[in-house]
Amino acid sequence: MLTAVAFVGLAGAGATVRFLASERWPGGHRGTLLVNVLGSLLLGLLTGSGAPVPLVVGVGGLGAMTTFSTFAADAMALADHHRLKAAGHVATTLVLGLGAALLGLAVAS
Repeated sequence: MLTAVAFVGLAGAGATVRFLASERWPGGHRGTLLVNVLGSLLLGLLTGSGAPVPLVVGVGGLGAMTTFSTFAADAMALADHHRLKAAGHVATTLVLGLGAALLGLAVAS
């Protein structure tokens, strides 16, 4: 029961962080980039944690904080007027996200 409560609580917190980053500061696609890169770093750091930490924190909290759907919507919105900027946003997200995850893995090991 405690695991389920923690999962729901962290999912709510993660979704709130994502909302604030994409709607308030830094806003828009920059906020989505920020939470996705931060989430990648934190997921890398979770490697090796004992159960149920990766499930509760990784899937619940970080899964709600990071978001592919908002990333895709941001990229499409940018592409409507600035195709090169949209491509840069996608490339930046992928490179920084993978780099952050690798850094997290390196630190955790």
